[in-house]
Amino acid sequence: LAEVATHRQVLVVTHLAQVAARAQTHVVVTKAPGETRVVTGARVLTDPSERQIEVARLLSGTPDSDAAQLHAGELLRQHNGLRPSQGAS
Repeated sequence: LAEVATHRQVLVVTHLAQVAARAQTHVVVTKAPGETRVVTGARVLTDPSERQIEVARLLSGTPDSDAAQLHAGELLRQHNGLRPSQGAS
């Protein structure tokens, strides 16, 4: 995917934190019940701390896990060149 993305736009839908951490742009898709139908939405995560929380949620099912937060931060730094001080702690 990374090689293809050097020459083309690639859109990947994943629940794998290891794949999501490599993304140049991270979009979260949500769905919620409406009165007569399911309502979907999409939001670009621009804040590094939001992105770390989302990757942690993908890793553990909960964004509150300290271990998942540490792992998410490491994945993001490893794949996106973020410094250790960037993102949520």
